[in-house]
Amino acid sequence: MPLYSPSVRAIEFQKAMVFVDGANLFYRLDARKLKLHNLNSMYHMIVRGRDVVRIYLYTSQPYYEKAVMAYAEKPFKNLRVVLGEAIRTADGNFKEKGVDALLVADLIYHAASKNCEFALLVSVDTDFAHALRRVEDFGCRTGVVSVCAQTPPLLRRASDEVHEITEDDLVNNEWANVPDPGFERTARQRRCRVPSSLRSSAPAQPQRWASRSFMGSFHEPVL
Repeated sequence: MPLYSPSVRAIEFQKAMVFVDGANLFYRLDARKLKLHNLNSMYHMIVRGRDVVRIYLYTSQPYYEKAVMAYAEKPFKNLRVVLGEAIRTADGNFKEKGVDALLVADLIYHAASKNCEFALLVSVDTDFAHALRRVEDFGCRTGVVSVCAQTPPLLRRASDEVHEITEDDLVNNEWANVPDPGFERTARQRRCRVPSSLRSSAPAQPQRWASRSFMGSFHEPVL
């Protein structure tokens, strides 16, 4: 074992920013009947000791209002919410417009301005793959978080780190909960508190997929 570990110490001084594709995340949680509880705690664990200077959540007004109704305001505390447009469709749903563009603009701006040395994208939308590569051109390392989904190969190849957060990870770490009062975790599940991608210092080797419209419950985003 080496006498010192410069890579670990360097991470402690790295500034990290988190960029959350809101509609994508809400759809995944709603599909599994999970109630969001604590976003901050989840992202702080994933960045592995880096200094999280800001967490951005990108969505539209209808999606955000629905999320607050479903989860209350606590999960969004200390997050900077950025709202794009929402256009009502003929069937009464909403289609987001310009939300992805806002995320990409901020992602590249902060990397180019050296405001962060590590950018964490929370999404499985492959449209962000090219933006991640551009971020790396500015010397910023990148990570992708897939929640209750498998990371698409395009995003895996475009990022330095991949973390796949399962339903068990969310519940066992109290990042989300299952409203069903009859739900009980097994002894095995209670022991698994660290997501598999974080149990090793080596780059994660990823192993379910998403993409933007809504009415009532969260619908899978329509691109």
